[in-house]
Amino acid sequence: QPELDNKGLDAFWNFFDERTWYPLGRVVGGTIYPGLTLTATFLTHLVHLVYPVLPVKDVCVMIGPIFSSLTSISTYLMVRQIRSRGAGLLAASFIATIPSYISRSVAGSYDNEAV
Repeated sequence: QPELDNKGLDAFWNFFDERTWYPLGRVVGGTIYPGLTLTATFLTHLVHLVYPVLPVKDVCVMIGPIFSSLTSISTYLMVRQIRSRGAGLLAASFIATIPSYISRSVAGSYDNEAV
């Protein structure tokens, strides 16, 4: 992420890591899922507008819980529109208590499933 933040998006897409997949190396921008890195950079810039000393690491730690709470809220709103308020609450409680979803959205779970 510092590559993206310091040198821009073009340098991020063309960044070559010679230590990964040794001895061949790899072009990082073409072999990763960019959504997580771009989202973390965007959220870091957004948080720095309010709290400028928060490190990037802390923003990355909280990405899973932020998106899981947004998922519960959006599930409630969607099901409420389709069915009823009670069904929306039930669907939101189901999505909030599914064990496999909880394990992928805890604080510090910085992986592609969070976004």
